[in-house]
Amino acid sequence: MNPRALIALLVSAVVALGALVVLTFAQAASVDGERTADGILSPGSPYRGAARDGGRIPPRSPDFRLRDQDGRVRTLQQFRGRPVIVTFLFTSCEDTCPAMARQVASALDTLGADVPTLVVSVDPDGDTPEAAQQFLNKMDLRGRADFLLGTRAQLVPIWKAYGIQPQGRAFDHSAYVLVLDARGRQRVAWPADKLTSDGLAHDVAVVRRLTTAR
Repeated sequence: MNPRALIALLVSAVVALGALVVLTFAQAASVDGERTADGILSPGSPYRGAARDGGRIPPRSPDFRLRDQDGRVRTLQQFRGRPVIVTFLFTSCEDTCPAMARQVASALDTLGADVPTLVVSVDPDGDTPEAAQQFLNKMDLRGRADFLLGTRAQLVPIWKAYGIQPQGRAFDHSAYVLVLDARGRQRVAWPADKLTSDGLAHDVAVVRRLTTAR
């Protein structure tokens, strides 16, 4: 073959390969964008948040026994048979916690019926019953969520069981909203920076439907 023709053929092949690579990356970015539009969709998952079950039936979440803002004893066992929203906040937080609480309140509005919602303290020294009541009132969650309080000794096992870092002087707490199914199993997790009220409401509805069917 003529050397010039061979060089032209090689150049054409390189250009074609380059175009294919660019197209592949563009398609991958598009798919990734679709998956992350509402949060952090797990591939093949029915949820908009991060699937905790990985397609398998997860074990039951550890139960706990704490008193709420009104002094009532609350446990996960009390809510068996219904999906439960669980999150970890503190009352003097000025940014992340209020934003998360408002998203939860809006999700409950979207669902049209209140879903059991448990807020577990990550600041036992600062979270008092009075502060918890005020927080729930301000976030439109009074009568719709229970703010669970306790001593550090009571809360540490719960934080560890759910993989939560409490609030500290030099670091922030783990900010997640979890959706548990009717049997107390963790199905979905929403980190604070991905949380949307529509996405959370969608996932609660999906968890209710899937776990009712089983």
